[in-house]
Amino acid sequence: MKMFKYKPSILCGIIGIFVLLFSCNRDVPTTNHSKKVDFPTRSLINANIIFKDSGRVSINLRSPLIEEYTLVDSPYTIFRKGLDLDFYQKGSEKPGFFKADWARLSDATGIYEGKGNVVIVNEKGDSLKSEQLFWNKIKKTVYTSKEVYLISSKGDSLTAKNGLQATDDLENYTLFNNQGYMYVEDNQKF
Repeated sequence: MKMFKYKPSILCGIIGIFVLLFSCNRDVPTTNHSKKVDFPTRSLINANIIFKDSGRVSINLRSPLIEEYTLVDSPYTIFRKGLDLDFYQKGSEKPGFFKADWARLSDATGIYEGKGNVVIVNEKGDSLKSEQLFWNKIKKTVYTSKEVYLISSKGDSLTAKNGLQATDDLENYTLFNNQGYMYVEDNQKF
């Protein structure tokens, strides 16, 4: 019987290759596919956009940053750094005003959502202030369930603790859980 003699260096090399081939972990790291991230289709910096209807200015919108998301199921626009918007009513010379620290516009419904120091001023000078407000530009209504302050151009004020529903010109409104102050003349009778 003939015996094979192995050199130690060849034996160590074969064992080393065997260890390298079979010791590697071939598991693919799992990723969390449930977290979906949308990226803007278009971003506008220091934007001033003017909308016209029949040759008449209807909206003048200004924002430091506008991000449009059009390649999603429900397209929307985000105003992360705030929004100032003048809206013009037919037959009125002076515009109404909408301002918020953050805003979102749903392109499908035409509803603006404003958050943080939201202010609406109508062409008469009456104002509405809240921390969150929704404006439906198609139906020309505003609404919220947050606390709201209404201040007339005369100085009268109303507070609605549980929100309101109103027309965007603030002519007609319904307040929920309200209180207020009204200035009257000294000789005015009740």
